[in-house]
Amino acid sequence: MKIIIGTLKSKIETDNPKLLEALRKLYSFKVPGSEFTNQYKRKHWDGNQCFISRGGEFRTGLLPRILEDLQKINCIPELVYTEPSKEINLHNRQIEGFDLYSFQEELVEIAIKEKRGIIKAPTGAGKTLIMASIIKAFQHKKIVVLFNAKQLLKQTYQFLTEACDMDNIGFCCGEGFIYGDIMLCTVQSIEKILDTHLEFAQILLIDECHEFSKGKLTLAAIQAFPKALYRIGFTATPPTEDIPLHALEGALGPVWEVTTTSELIEEGKLTEPIIQLIDRPYTASGADEFFSYSEVYDNYIVHNHERNSIIQNIVEEIQNTNERARILILTKSLDHGRTLEALLGDECKFLEGANSLGERYQNISYFRKHEGNSILIGTKILQTGINIEEITHFINARGMKSEIATIQALGRALRRHDSKDKVYIYDFLDKEKYLKEHSNARKKYYKKEGHEIQII
Repeated sequence: MKIIIGTLKSKIETDNPKLLEALRKLYSFKVPGSEFTNQYKRKHWDGNQCFISRGGEFRTGLLPRILEDLQKINCIPELVYTEPSKEINLHNRQIEGFDLYSFQEELVEIAIKEKRGIIKAPTGAGKTLIMASIIKAFQHKKIVVLFNAKQLLKQTYQFLTEACDMDNIGFCCGEGFIYGDIMLCTVQSIEKILDTHLEFAQILLIDECHEFSKGKLTLAAIQAFPKALYRIGFTATPPTEDIPLHALEGALGPVWEVTTTSELIEEGKLTEPIIQLIDRPYTASGADEFFSYSEVYDNYIVHNHERNSIIQNIVEEIQNTNERARILILTKSLDHGRTLEALLGDECKFLEGANSLGERYQNISYFRKHEGNSILIGTKILQTGINIEEITHFINARGMKSEIATIQALGRALRRHDSKDKVYIYDFLDKEKYLKEHSNARKKYYKKEGHEIQII
């Protein structure tokens, strides 16, 4: 067997068709909902997505997985690289004013040595500093850093140019364009850098790369850039489902993890969470059995007076026992956020996707710097990448099942700050149809991260 290896795609060549077919089956996964499609019903499709073609082609990032599987059957293929490996001269990656923790140094070393893969680092572990150190090492090369949200781009741009004192940094998003060989770009504005960076970028970095694993545009973006031998993603929560995980690894490479959230808490690098699950009684009296998921969510989460009153009581208790509490509340829907905003009064600041960057920064600044207690309510825009170390209390008002959403949201509150030595987390054990399963899933995710849980 021979494997021809390219930057974006590779190909298995073998005279053993049974072995190739066995590999194809190993890398085939059922597409959720495929059984409802006309293609499946007409038996034109088996409902699977296969990551190895009939001709043996696959995304190069899957090479380590495939080699590991072949090794299990004592098959050691010949590896043929279509382009000679080009070593890039490295520069001093030390950033003045910052000392990397040992685990951060290790992840930077792995990224530079292995050239492609996914850095899995807990939220609050200094992912942006790790990224900055990698950028510094390649600072005179063409680099593309992709983001899924302009807020994350602006935050990183400010960190690189101001805190790290780097130059030749550009940015490209809906709110502006500044050219730089090191180009920070939202995936929504990627067409603006195609002429300058698509064929020339040697390093491709993807922030919050789990967000790129499902969408057609986002996945296509990280599968592009044919000269980028270095392809590195950053996330605290790689996908757990087979199809998005293999799609992401195919574009970038394997997942690297050198530390965990619980280890960083134990070492004092993250804040210890006190996770309290509110055992809310079942009050639906069977009516929920006849509702769709959206109806259940609307009736028993968004407009559930009893549940929202519990949130109000928690907030009032926090305010009565603290002088400078910073209370973050996350909701899934705008309606729920506005309902809670009305319930909690004028002290609340509510952020939604429609807010401009200026409005977001203004409200976040008020939340952080207000002399007394302050409350910030937000939807998904506050779930990922927002750096607010001052959060002392976090109420997860949502009824979601997603592991990524749960862990990303929790991570907002775990960042260290001098004003706190613990952070208090509140979540719900709902009992209604769908919601009970989702609550139990979140409970499992918290335990999986190594956190202790209190039922109240």
